[in-house]
Amino acid sequence: MHSGCQHEIEDLSNSSPQSTGAMQITGSNGIVHNFDINAQSCNRNRSSSQIDIQDDSCCSIKDRPLPIFLKFEDIEFKVKMSKATPGNPVKAVMSKVASHTNTEQDNYKQILKGITGSIGPGEILALMGPSGSGKTTLLKVIGGRLRENVKGNVTYNDVPYSPALKRRIGFVTQDDVLYPQLTVEETLIFAAFLRLPGSMSRKQKYERVEVILKELGLERCRKTRVGGGFISGISGGERKRTSIGYEILVDPSLLLLDEPTSGLDSTSATKLIQILRENAKLGRTIVTTIHQPSSKVFHMFDKILLLSEGHPMYYGKARESMSYFTSLRFIPDIAMNPAEFLLDLATGQVNDITAPDDIATPKGTSEYERAVIRYVQHRYKIELESKEKEANHRSSGKVPEHLRLAIQVKKDWTISWWDQFLILFKRTYRERWRDYFDMLRIIQSLGVAALLGLLWWKSSYATEAHLRDQVGCYLCKPNVAVHFILCYIS
Repeated sequence: MHSGCQHEIEDLSNSSPQSTGAMQITGSNGIVHNFDINAQSCNRNRSSSQIDIQDDSCCSIKDRPLPIFLKFEDIEFKVKMSKATPGNPVKAVMSKVASHTNTEQDNYKQILKGITGSIGPGEILALMGPSGSGKTTLLKVIGGRLRENVKGNVTYNDVPYSPALKRRIGFVTQDDVLYPQLTVEETLIFAAFLRLPGSMSRKQKYERVEVILKELGLERCRKTRVGGGFISGISGGERKRTSIGYEILVDPSLLLLDEPTSGLDSTSATKLIQILRENAKLGRTIVTTIHQPSSKVFHMFDKILLLSEGHPMYYGKARESMSYFTSLRFIPDIAMNPAEFLLDLATGQVNDITAPDDIATPKGTSEYERAVIRYVQHRYKIELESKEKEANHRSSGKVPEHLRLAIQVKKDWTISWWDQFLILFKRTYRERWRDYFDMLRIIQSLGVAALLGLLWWKSSYATEAHLRDQVGCYLCKPNVAVHFILCYIS
């Protein structure tokens, strides 16, 4: 089957000569993106609207990830409110009947309320805001992980989300989900053999792992276990870089990160964002949530989207955020980190900030913070939202046909089911072997066995009391085993 596909591609390339050219696309922020395009003719199934391309050589961009121009407009998301079920079954039935009679609006809570923005290849968009403002929810909507109860439009190269995009998107969660007993190098090697195409040789996969280790600065800890919990291992910054390496191993075009700097010191956070900055220069589109970055980290971002209670308060270039709020007459009284200044506005705490006189609510009252938030949200709708929507509409349809076709490429599993099973079996076996046959665990087992053996060594069977001692030995063994199991679980 593979050889037949190769013959089809060769015949196609012979009948349609390649045309190589340069492409320039101007993003909404004025940055010109240059890409070298290797365009080939693509077979389109005339009887169906779905594009079925079996090889990535069609419409590919040489030595770079496929550029993705991400746009999202008027994004809204609501979650259904679940009520506690009463203990009385009659009351439970009555409450269920009453919930059906209520309006739909009463059963849902609005999380995102009309968010618009865009980001192009080579740029980093930072989602900022206080806890509970909807940053992670918006990130999941962009990544296609939330599909129900979502309103608005999210497009990738002017194409809506489809299952074919899953292989183009990398998602790094806030909590690092890694095997603690595996080393950094083993984690990436197993991921390479599991996720990279089967057409790549073993040598190419190992070389890919070496490149990732060098790019992320993990060469020093490559032989160290990841660790976690009660197992000593690499540092928090190295663990986060390992999680990022796990995703960029497959060369995603769109990389999404949820709070990548949480729990890191200022130096580690700066180094991590610098690594993301270098990855963005390769042509990736990066979107990350971040809580309170340092001033140095803040100026590494290309764009900022400030959220408060699900409403946008600012969207634009990071370096222009202070001048925008100064034009609204929000002026800090003391020297402040721009990120702290934006978060203070998002929470309405303007104790060290001079606020405009347009806010009618008296300062110092309980309603003043809410009035500040509503004022900034209102000014955003007037000053920025219409401009961003207009820019999105102007750029619609300007993405080349090659990128729109390439984003819809249908990909099969990289390797067979049996190969996946063998790789997962080897990974689980190695991880469990190191866990169960830990030196401390072996010493504990041998110590308990020696102690029990000495207590009942050369015990007699002559009398009934001696037989009871033997029964006590058999009862003591499972109790000790259960004790060690509970200690391990806790």
